[in-house]
Amino acid sequence: MTDLATIILRSIAAFFVLLFVCRLMGKKLISQLTFFDFATGITIGALAAAMSIRVGVPVLHAATGLIVWTVLTILIDMTVLKSLPVRKIIDGESTVIIQNGKLLERNMIRNRYNLDDLMQQLRERNIFDPSQVEFAVLEPNGELSVLPKTQYQTLTAKTLNLSTSYQGMITALVKDGKILDQNLLQNHLTREWLFAELKRRGIDDVTRVFYAALDTSGNLFVDVKREDELNYVQEVED
Repeated sequence: MTDLATIILRSIAAFFVLLFVCRLMGKKLISQLTFFDFATGITIGALAAAMSIRVGVPVLHAATGLIVWTVLTILIDMTVLKSLPVRKIIDGESTVIIQNGKLLERNMIRNRYNLDDLMQQLRERNIFDPSQVEFAVLEPNGELSVLPKTQYQTLTAKTLNLSTSYQGMITALVKDGKILDQNLLQNHLTREWLFAELKRRGIDDVTRVFYAALDTSGNLFVDVKREDELNYVQEVED
């Protein structure tokens, strides 16, 4: 077998092993990754790459290293869930950076967090003056949680003593022309009802629908595919 064919086969094997590893490790957003998660991810990726192209390393050896790292990471994550001291060591702690409009320079230095980074993250939250901040907390993942002072907080229905109605989440019924029968069933609806609603909107073929969703008030939102929008615009212009 040529080296090229070997690399192709090893890459396929590495891909499926890495896919299995990712499923084992669970879901976590990039923005939620701690430094430990980041370092672990890089190491596992490097092991998968070695499994693909380092022909001199047996596939079984590389896969074993990958699995061992994965198991250790899962064990650490489980320990972090149950032990606060371990959680502090692995994930770190949140640190107050601003208190009552005052910068806590000692905490910034301890976390190697400079003023430019702070001002950038404040601007991302539409805050250009640190004196407007009651508390700003640097989270273990590097995100900055900000509580503006009362006089600078955005008005909400609660602060204005306004009554609100329940909104809930919309339920997708059609995605890219495909009917989601499970979602129809959960809402006690049928395909016949959906077809009738689409027909009322001048849509005879569900494959023309890019996205359709039902809100908690029973209103159906329908968005047709781009080519149908263009055809519709052309018909109106004519």
